[in-house]
Amino acid sequence: MTSTDSAGGFIYPSLPSPAPSTISTSTATPSLLPQQRRHPLKAGSMKETAVINHLDKSILGINRRHAKKFSSTYGGGAPNGEGEGKGEDEVEMEGQGERGYESFKEMVRDIESLVDVVWVSGTPTLQIPYIISLAVLVNSSLPSYPFTPQSTFRLLRKLDSVFASLLTGEDADSGTPLAGFETRRDIVSMTEKVRIKSIAEACRMVVMEVRERSDETTDGDGDATGESEVDSEDEEMEDVIGDANANATNGNINPIDEYHETPGRWEMEAARVYERTIQLLGDELGRQGEFGDDIGQREITPPCAPSTAQ
Repeated sequence: MTSTDSAGGFIYPSLPSPAPSTISTSTATPSLLPQQRRHPLKAGSMKETAVINHLDKSILGINRRHAKKFSSTYGGGAPNGEGEGKGEDEVEMEGQGERGYESFKEMVRDIESLVDVVWVSGTPTLQIPYIISLAVLVNSSLPSYPFTPQSTFRLLRKLDSVFASLLTGEDADSGTPLAGFETRRDIVSMTEKVRIKSIAEACRMVVMEVRERSDETTDGDGDATGESEVDSEDEEMEDVIGDANANATNGNINPIDEYHETPGRWEMEAARVYERTIQLLGDELGRQGEFGDDIGQREITPPCAPSTAQ
């Protein structure tokens, strides 16, 4: 009898160790957002300053390219004052190599890259104001371009995920806790919540109007340009979906997997714009309103007159 035969009840040395459990990864929904930093950027640090300068300069460039679609001259500034104090000639020199946007799809690429940068920073003091600014930029710019649904809804889904995550303190898709929210979850102020809700509701209206206008244009003159843009975006979206589902197991069914098979997909997507954000804020602000109304009602209700009965 060999030593191997006498070791009854034990795992053979030649057998590999069991693979770690994959239950948690197989049931997790892949996030639409990139991986965050583990810790927020230190306030006033060189890294934070570099991120702010990059964001301000990039937003200024987006505004400049958007303006060039309609005019050869541009004047304006970024939210944190980038470009202020510069002469017109200096600002013009900085934008000489830029051309105006030809489609909203081009603008989406630039905005989406900034959303990713802001998100990866893991710094709520940067994330909240800059995501609000970018969402406002989307609302104000979208009506100026032909409707490109794939890229538009992809960006809006990402913004919805970011807002919902910031409101709850955890990744809205994966449930992972966010950097900077370890000690408290209510970092977003009530004023910011009211503004975010207003932005989300306004965006729904803008999307509906742009989509209806696009339908009327297509039906009226048979414009094929929109169709070619949608077709090219379909191909691009397939790549995006493939990347998003790369970490999912074969047994998982992601709602995005059947995105192209859904009848009336644009109508459904339009109805879902900022769905999670509006639901979260509607519930919370609704409770706040009910509480305030109750207090107001109790304050203005006159006291009952004392009884005169003996």
